[in-house]
Amino acid sequence: MRDLTVLITGAGSPGVRGVMKCYRIGAGEEGRKIRLITCDMNGQAYGSHLADAFYTVPPGSDPGFIKRVLEICRKEKPELVVSGVDPELLPLAKAKPELEKLGAKVVLTSPQAIELSQDKARLYEFFKGSKFVPKNIPVRTSQDFRKAVKSLGYPGSVVCFKPAFSYGSRGFRILKDTDRGEFLFKEKPNSVFMGFSEAMEILEDYEKKAGLPEMLVMEYLGGKEYTVDILLKDGKPILTIPRERTVTKNGISVVGRIEKNGQVIETANAIARKLGLDYNANLQLKYSGGVPKLIEVQPRLAGTTIACAGAGANLPYLGLKIALGEKFSAPAVKWGTVMKRFWEEVYTDGKKSWFYGIKDDY
Repeated sequence: MRDLTVLITGAGSPGVRGVMKCYRIGAGEEGRKIRLITCDMNGQAYGSHLADAFYTVPPGSDPGFIKRVLEICRKEKPELVVSGVDPELLPLAKAKPELEKLGAKVVLTSPQAIELSQDKARLYEFFKGSKFVPKNIPVRTSQDFRKAVKSLGYPGSVVCFKPAFSYGSRGFRILKDTDRGEFLFKEKPNSVFMGFSEAMEILEDYEKKAGLPEMLVMEYLGGKEYTVDILLKDGKPILTIPRERTVTKNGISVVGRIEKNGQVIETANAIARKLGLDYNANLQLKYSGGVPKLIEVQPRLAGTTIACAGAGANLPYLGLKIALGEKFSAPAVKWGTVMKRFWEEVYTDGKKSWFYGIKDDY
């Protein structure tokens, strides 16, 4: 079993700690050494203290991002490159030929699948007519927004909206017909609820200043919400693990239960196959009218994929094995496992890093 060097971008993302643990534990169980290199646009990213080496990079949208990643690969010679940062996925996927010339396999799906997955308006149009697509109306102006909200039955029916292209719940709001005083005193500052009049005021103002991005006005899905982690090889699902999002904070799952839900598994697999996803992917589905409906597709490792590792399925490490062409047997999943997340501190004196009272490998 050969030793590995892996470059992981996004050293400051919430889930990078879990991904790195999965890689180290998986490699250790097979008796191989693994060297983890991280990079981030923030030179103080916490993941810099967990890695064997760290580099700063420009933002993923910067033309210099790939140039910097190529420089790192020439120096560190990683066999694999992984990213869980949405703005970096497409540039890395498009740069596969350049990176693979340096011996670095990019563990990401195709650029075409990434582009389609990240544009929610195109994604819903691609699956138009499927029962798992929620009612939605694309809009580009504040007046179209007003008409769409009324068309979907507001205020008699709950309606939500979000940008067609966004990351991490940015721009998502649920319309709730109440006054601002109610929001001020009864809702938390990070609440996703917003009054219709306030939404119109903000959208009209932003429209005058910069023009509105394409948005989706949608039916609100009020049932159980699931994150689904999928391991794929050549576009075919090998292992599909739904997790009920029991408690979320700021869009991040902090309590989740691994659940063998056949309906969710079947729906997620059908979506993943048609998109042609590969390696690791994550879908979010939410029930409405007894049907799990698609919220979004993340063509990458999710920050909470480590929940599956705790249930016996180390999907991040298995994704690496697929990229390397190594054989493995699908693990048995401990259905019913509950994951609970909490804060953890890492300390540094500028020369070394450690965890208080805990012996670790970093």
